[in-house]
Amino acid sequence: MSGERYLAAIDLGSNSFHLVIARELTGCIQTVLTKKSSVRLASGLDKNLYLSEKAMQRGLDCLAEFKKQLTGVVCQDVSVVATYTLRVAKNRAEFLDRAKKIFPYPIKIISGENEAKLIYQGVAHTYPIKGTTLVVDIGGGSTELIIGKRFRTKFTKSIEIGSRSFSKRYFSDGIVTEKTMRLAQAGARKALLPILAECTAIGWKSVLGTSGSFKSIKQIMLEIYGDSHITEKRVRRLIQRFIKSKNGDNIRLESLELSRFVIIASALSIISSLMDLFAIKEIEVSSAALREGVLYGLNNTQEDIAPRDRTVNNLLDLHNVDQVFSKRVLLQLQLFNEQLIAQNNKLSDSAFMFLQYASLLHEIGLNINSKKRQKHGAYILENSTMPGFSEQEQQIISSMVGHHRGKIDFIKSFDLLTQEKYLQLIQLLRLAIILTMGRREFPLQSTKISYHGQELHMILPASLFKNGEFFGLLEKEIALQRKAGLSLKVISDPIEL
Repeated sequence: MSGERYLAAIDLGSNSFHLVIARELTGCIQTVLTKKSSVRLASGLDKNLYLSEKAMQRGLDCLAEFKKQLTGVVCQDVSVVATYTLRVAKNRAEFLDRAKKIFPYPIKIISGENEAKLIYQGVAHTYPIKGTTLVVDIGGGSTELIIGKRFRTKFTKSIEIGSRSFSKRYFSDGIVTEKTMRLAQAGARKALLPILAECTAIGWKSVLGTSGSFKSIKQIMLEIYGDSHITEKRVRRLIQRFIKSKNGDNIRLESLELSRFVIIASALSIISSLMDLFAIKEIEVSSAALREGVLYGLNNTQEDIAPRDRTVNNLLDLHNVDQVFSKRVLLQLQLFNEQLIAQNNKLSDSAFMFLQYASLLHEIGLNINSKKRQKHGAYILENSTMPGFSEQEQQIISSMVGHHRGKIDFIKSFDLLTQEKYLQLIQLLRLAIILTMGRREFPLQSTKISYHGQELHMILPASLFKNGEFFGLLEKEIALQRKAGLSLKVISDPIEL
């Protein structure tokens, strides 16, 4: 495929080494391969900041394995960055000299500030950042805090507190007690306090966590509560659960690897201190981090195009979607929304966003099978990497595409939309598709819609009722919507269905 090239980013972190190989196509990044290895480099640092031979060898063995993964892939750009542990290790030159003999790519040891900036770029290019956002990355040896808006940072700071270093300092015996947790929290507060005033003066609207520790805690929340919200109250409860368990043997959490018990305890001490000191009530989690920032630094991404639009445009091109037809569906939905605005029933911006992208992507499964295109489209979207969309936003759009035609099956619940609102969006999407009259060049229909309680009234031009094919589709649609609990009344002069 013309215009594509392959890129690779490698992050030599204090806990883990990460490799990601991606394909760049029309400014969009598509992950091809990811590899993670738990090297535990920071655990090999002694009190004089010298890396042990065992830790060095684990790192070198991992680089040798990464070299094998890169063999056979023609990457136009490969960037390797090292963070806190190699930043502070006094014998890092020895590690770099030995690495040169087995690994053909130069390793760049980046400053804490550059690490913070790259982390933010990785998040900004892949997560739907809304307004000014505080991003927190808890690594093995350092924690990065960044405040930014869109692609620009307002504040960056790297602090020498991390999950691996805290586990050595406060939980070295593998035991979590009330006392050791309080000591770890005090250590975190002491490190965070100097930046509190500056961060508070800038302010933020939302908080994002990004790191393996945040991802693990997100999975724990999902197991315990059925959703992935990381709230102040839940973090406190989880800490008490860790203290009660002491060493993790009887913690009874399938989502927690026992080998990571003290690592997560250390991360919880930092997170709880941050939430308390900065008055944070909830933290969302982004899957992107440093390596994504490195990748986006290598590619030709246009920052004037929103990440969501880049993602959708790439999916449309990749799956040869008839964009003329999809955009006509979107125009019909815009006409619907204009009428709802006039009736003080305007859809929220987020609700219309779901309609917008679902309408553009609803035929993405057509090339696989025309009869079951809704199911194939939903599968493609559910399993695609979609930078710019949160996990739940992706699920909602996928589900809407899966319900744009055919039966409306059981609807799972979403935090971002009530079931009632979700069904309303499905109703409007399906009607907009029907009113485009297939791929024939019909003008947009001057349909009038209004809500009367929960019932949607749609007044159509009488001429449409003379179209037998359209009339048949409409009768079938009314029946399908009724089975899903939706009420639709279609009116024409003088015919009423």
